[in-house]
Amino acid sequence: MKLIVSGASGDLGGRVARQLLDLVPAEDLILLTRNPDGLADLAARGAEVRAADFDRPGTLATALSGGERMLLVSTIAVGPTRRAQHRAAIDAAKAAGVRRLAYTSCVGIHPRNPSFIVPDHTYTEALLRDCGMETTILHMGSYADILARAIVPQALASGHWVSRSGDGRLAHVAKDDCARAAAHVLADDGHAGAVYEITGPELMSNREAAALAAEMAGRPIAYLEPSSADEEEVAKQAAAWVGPFTLADLLSSELAVRDGFNAICSDHVEMITGTPAKALRQVYAEAGIGS
Repeated sequence: MKLIVSGASGDLGGRVARQLLDLVPAEDLILLTRNPDGLADLAARGAEVRAADFDRPGTLATALSGGERMLLVSTIAVGPTRRAQHRAAIDAAKAAGVRRLAYTSCVGIHPRNPSFIVPDHTYTEALLRDCGMETTILHMGSYADILARAIVPQALASGHWVSRSGDGRLAHVAKDDCARAAAHVLADDGHAGAVYEITGPELMSNREAAALAAEMAGRPIAYLEPSSADEEEVAKQAAAWVGPFTLADLLSSELAVRDGFNAICSDHVEMITGTPAKALRQVYAEAGIGS
């Protein structure tokens, strides 16, 4: 059975592909990417690497040919571009005869959720409900890796953690746990029609996440709302967190946390994979915080 992973040269897609190499024969993997040279190591292990570009739907019929199950990793564009990319991918998968399509969505899907990432996922999930294929939805939580490798180092250096999320809680999840879950959903039977909440094992506010980092590192971190932080601190925090997105995007996501939309915690990672999701303390420790 041929399994397709889109965005396989990206961070999450690449992790999924490598997880799958432990679950299925390499020759059963079809890895889609705009940059085939970036997957030379996986091609050398026997996976089939195919060029594919969701912005060029004409490239997709060949790229998806022969695949039976597909993981659609959400693209990094925002707004109409991402929606068009996802529509092209779903239409091409159906035309190519893909039987089951899994999708990496986000937690907190709700029409009143203010986060900038939600409308694109809501749109894509609606397409999947009407696509005629078997589907599996993976509602991915906020990545603990972003905290451990970007936010915490900046907060320890400055002594400040700036956030508008207040005491809203979320279950940060390790990206490797997201990849493990996605790989098992693709490789294993029994997931058709399921909607999973892929989260870490504990609800925690960003205030508590900051306190945990301070405890482990043995250094103080002041938790500040933007109104009590100077503009320079807000800009530093935004640069660490947002990456290619805007400050408004960041704030919308933090307001979603503050208002409770991300207060979702499940054991679905363990249910799917047989191994519990990592706690935030473990992710911090693996990133060298406190060592």
